[in-house]
Amino acid sequence: MKALVVYYSQFGNTRQVAEAIAGVFQKEGQARTLNAEKLAAADLEGLDLVVMGAPTHKMNLPQAVRPLFERLPRRALRGVSTAAFDTSYEMSGLLARLTAARRLDAKLRKLGGKRLVPAETFHVEHHHEGPLLEGEIERARRWAGSILDRLERVGG
Repeated sequence: MKALVVYYSQFGNTRQVAEAIAGVFQKEGQARTLNAEKLAAADLEGLDLVVMGAPTHKMNLPQAVRPLFERLPRRALRGVSTAAFDTSYEMSGLLARLTAARRLDAKLRKLGGKRLVPAETFHVEHHHEGPLLEGEIERARRWAGSILDRLERVGG
């Protein structure tokens, strides 16, 4: 398995989650992390799995992440398994649906990606700054394990 975990992180929380996820993937094959601002189409070639994460800013993707999708080829992830996550403070009700992860998931699928698992949110204290709530890194590792399990079941 060859995986890439792409992240955008302003305060370091999303990077920590991305690194924890990649650490789990490294036990099963090749995996690396890459800052979303450095992502190029060539980075997506030959992959089995792409996981992308960003913090939720104002119930949406951060402004810095949005141009990334405009510069990638239309079907850059055709046939590649994907998953999306975000970091955010705990929201309730309808607000909990307005996350960066859900928007990332849709954008990954628009690029041809095949969603493996539902988008996931990892919680921080104090809106964006963090730190991550206790136990969130371990939860990210378990989520990464569920991605690997699902990938194995679908034959990825």
